[in-house]
Amino acid sequence: MRFALVLLLAIPAALKSQCPPSTQKLIVDRKFDEATTEARAALKENGSDEAALHCLGRILLEQDKSGEAVDWFEKAVKANDKVALHHLWLGNALGTEAQKASKLRQPFLARRVKTEFELAVSLDPTMIDARHGLVQFYTKAPGVMGGSREKANEQIDAIQKMNPMRGHFERAALAESDKDVVTAEREYAAATTAAPDSAVAFSALGSFYRRQRKWAEATIAFERVLAVNPNAVNAHLSLGGIAAVSGQSLDRGEREIKEWLANAPKDAPILNVSIAHFWLGRIYEQQAKKDAARAEYQLALSVNPKNEDAKKALSALK
Repeated sequence: MRFALVLLLAIPAALKSQCPPSTQKLIVDRKFDEATTEARAALKENGSDEAALHCLGRILLEQDKSGEAVDWFEKAVKANDKVALHHLWLGNALGTEAQKASKLRQPFLARRVKTEFELAVSLDPTMIDARHGLVQFYTKAPGVMGGSREKANEQIDAIQKMNPMRGHFERAALAESDKDVVTAEREYAAATTAAPDSAVAFSALGSFYRRQRKWAEATIAFERVLAVNPNAVNAHLSLGGIAAVSGQSLDRGEREIKEWLANAPKDAPILNVSIAHFWLGRIYEQQAKKDAARAEYQLALSVNPKNEDAKKALSALK
């Protein structure tokens, strides 16, 4: 049973945080010790610093320490219970904790998840991420714990009124989880119609096609991302990844990944940098350039030693 808030990829609002930018960057780069040091330094100066309390919760949640994260988000709520983000992330942490809980404890946690998301919405009715949390809760929780497709659709309707693109995303994600690929594709495509100038919409459509292994359609969608926004450099990485995984258009894939590596955002997560080198290595391996492939796999691991795909590829390379 999954209650965790599943944040939509590539939606900037989903990354909102109380953490200062420097600490947030450390979290994104999974430098948790350094991020913790920054947050605790802020608490030394002010033990009621709600941003630092919230930030420690985010750090622990990223480390899959949801129980401890709950404690810190509760402290943030206690410091200021009028901040919707505190309630949003407390609900997220409680949802993650519910996945690990016993059957006896799950109903109690489920009620708390729902309450925190509802509080976030009541404090900020325009907070789409909180409504998204309720959609996730209502669709994944059993009826005896408050699950309801009708209520999920009510939240989706509210999201659609505020942001038609996000509303289509919600319907698409719900259909995809139901393995209704036809409806999912229709809704992702509708998102691009609702927001024809949005790189995010075409990126979501491309990611859907990539999951479906529809390489040609995915390529077209990511090309549209660049047509809409030539500065959306992550689309180059996505195009390179399609080549690496599909084994098609390898020369182009190499160019796309090198383009991304040469122009990667300054705040690019180390996970993305690592996967770029892994994908480039995979392309080289398929081109029978074993030395180049080995070098890229090693670079992937130097950036992120926990890249299991790179470890396996390097070990298997003869």
